[in-house]
Amino acid sequence: MEAPDMREVSARVIVALTAAGRSRTTIKRHTAEFNAFAGFLEARGQALPAEADCLDFIAERSGVRLAGLREPISSRHAQLARRPLMLLMEVLDGGVPRVGQATAPPVERCPARFRPVRDEYLAACRRRGNAEASVVTKKRAADQFLAYLDEVGRETLDQVQARDLAGFWARRQHRGYAPKTTGSLRSALADFLRHLREDGQIREDLAGRLPPQRYPRRGQSAPHPWTAGDVRLVLEQIDRQSAIGKRDYAMVLLTVRLGVRVGDLRRLELGWFDWRAKTLALTQHKTGVPLTLPLPGDVGWAVIDYIRHGRPEAACRQVFVKHRYPFTAFGSSTSVGCRLSYYARRAGIVFGAGRSHGLHSLRGALAVAMLQDDTPPPVVTAVLGHAAANTTAAHYLRLDTEHLRRCALDVEDVLDAEQGARR
Repeated sequence: MEAPDMREVSARVIVALTAAGRSRTTIKRHTAEFNAFAGFLEARGQALPAEADCLDFIAERSGVRLAGLREPISSRHAQLARRPLMLLMEVLDGGVPRVGQATAPPVERCPARFRPVRDEYLAACRRRGNAEASVVTKKRAADQFLAYLDEVGRETLDQVQARDLAGFWARRQHRGYAPKTTGSLRSALADFLRHLREDGQIREDLAGRLPPQRYPRRGQSAPHPWTAGDVRLVLEQIDRQSAIGKRDYAMVLLTVRLGVRVGDLRRLELGWFDWRAKTLALTQHKTGVPLTLPLPGDVGWAVIDYIRHGRPEAACRQVFVKHRYPFTAFGSSTSVGCRLSYYARRAGIVFGAGRSHGLHSLRGALAVAMLQDDTPPPVVTAVLGHAAANTTAAHYLRLDTEHLRRCALDVEDVLDAEQGARR
């Protein structure tokens, strides 16, 4: 069997990228890197590369000299040059290019002497039935605090004092993290400190020393006031020829046309669709209440297009999956809504300060559109899947500014009424 040449090897990588649903821009960038690398090898009189050639090419392209292909780096230029070459070398080694895999092993931030305690804590979280997404959040908080203790010279946990917690927290506060991020850290760190106290690892109840932390929950901040024109612009930005674009298009349509929550989008299964009756039936993850929705033609065909022509082969039952190997379903901590922000930026939509603009905000757009079409509030409540009508009133009636204007009182009438009352 003849050895493959650069053209054949790079073509295999491009096929893998296409199958994984990578955008035309990504494929174009990889192709450009392969062409440049082929010219680099030709100048050296080589047909196929060794790892040393890859490192020399990366240094020439980015100015960063790596000791190995999987060395952790922060330079974006070096990362862009390295990623195509790693996929190329995986093919040359006789394997399948692992599209979507990390280019470098994860960095262990927890000091070695504290890892047994950290690992026992995470095992206790799992025994308590914590979701894996919660375990990941708690691990991150524990690692950060233990790394800080190592930095300030604490050799053992029984040396930890309240001032160590104060110093760690002050450093976090000065970094300008969002209130919700800080609140999540506080909750996870308090759980870790309580575990350490109950286990006898620390002498003092430090969880009670954490400052109170409140952050606005969803509904206390107004969503972005999406218009029909905004939604149309966003949908036009989605590349429906790519696999990821087909997925994103179907997910946005399901939210903006049917009001499906993000948690239900993650769980959506093909068997929940009744194609003959043109309905979607599900039990809502948030409320546990069954919900049956009519399925418009454009929404149904978008889902079918993704399943037939975009969805990779995956073992899970969920319709929408991550387009990174091994193509699993979205987890509870996956930020599905970030794709909407990406398309909105491309459409030139600017979000106001303090306005929520994730996929959930599109439910507000649907509610307003229905109310402005004089849809009875009970119908709006049913479509949005609310357990009670007062939930709809509290969160969405305030967004219907057109009807609220009709309720506005004339200032002169109010003043006249006050004067009449005084007489």
